[in-house]
Order: sequence, then structure tokens, then C-alpha cells
Amino acid sequence: MDNRSLLSGIAIGAALALAFDSTQGNRRRALIRDKVVRGRRMTREALDTTVRDIGNRARGIAAATRGRLVSEEVADDRLLRRVRAKLGRVCSHPHAVDVYVNEGEVTLIGPVMADEVGDLLTAAASVRGVHAVINELEPHDSADGVPSLQGRGRTGGSTFDLMQANWAPATRALVGAAAVAAGGLAIAYARR
Repeated sequence: MDNRSLLSGIAIGAALALAFDSTQGNRRRALIRDKVVRGRRMTREALDTTVRDIGNRARGIAAATRGRLVSEEVADDRLLRRVRAKLGRVCSHPHAVDVYVNEGEVTLIGPVMADEVGDLLTAAASVRGVHAVINELEPHDSADGVPSLQGRGRTGGSTFDLMQANWAPATRALVGAAAVAAGGLAIAYARR
């Protein structure tokens, strides 16, 4: 008998002795059953969330593709909301920028940090439905003396899933599958 078989037998015997102990066995079996039931429920919920997330992302990609292929006129109020949402990701003080929209023409007015002007104009121009962007921004090298640029401003940050602190369920699933595949390849390569 080799050591691995002996250790396996000891571990299995100890587990059975603990589970079928006459005084505490019922409680231990109930705890094990509860943990298995909870694990199944948590796995089912995680899978449901992941499937729902992947479906939502697929619908979003399809809608974005349709939007790029079909040229449609966008109402000014909707376009205004789209531009405001986009500015929050590239500007440290988006509340300081006034946005006006007239038939697809976007006008940006207000004080901004000088290093953010290019990003603001690019972001506004990239919004679907924008035909032109008029720059009436007031660039400032520092926030000193500009009340609307006071305070600690921050941009929305990266929207790339792998760069975020909390990953979406679909990203977790894809990264996990990639890690399992990489591990399998590493094991297969090591056995050569």
C-alpha cells in the first residue's frame, strides 16, 4: 500500500466518523446539507445573473450597430441628455459646462480645465445624432479664481470592464473560462 492510499483512507474514515457520530452526527449532516443547498442556490443565482448580463450586452451591441447603420434624426432634448452623459466621463467638472442643442448642432459653453477641452469636443462629436460641435469653452490652466471649477472634480473613469474594480457578471464568466482554458493548456504542455 502506498502513502497516498493510506492518507486517503484515513481522511475518508475521519469524515465518515464525524458525519455519523451518534451524538453530533445529526447536526453535522444538517450543516453539510445546508451548505450544499446554499452552494447550489448561489451557483444558480450567479448563472442566472450572468446569462441575463450577456443577453443585455448582446441587445446593446445590436442596438448600437443598428444605430450606426441607420441615419435618424434625434430630438434635441434626447441629444442633450446623451451629450451631458458623455461629458461626465471626460470632464472633471461637467456641471460647469452648459450644453445647448439646436437641430443636431451642439454648443458647449463654460469654464473648463485647459487639458480637458480636446476630450470634451471629441466626446461631444462622438455622440450619435450630433452633426456639429461649436466650441465656446473657456479653458483655464488652474482652478484658482474660477468658482465652478472649485472642489475635487473627478472623471467617470474607464468603461473597459477589465480596468474596473467590480467586474460585470459576463466579464467574470469570460475571464474565468479563459483562466480555466489557460490552466488546461499549461497542464497539457507540462505533461509533454
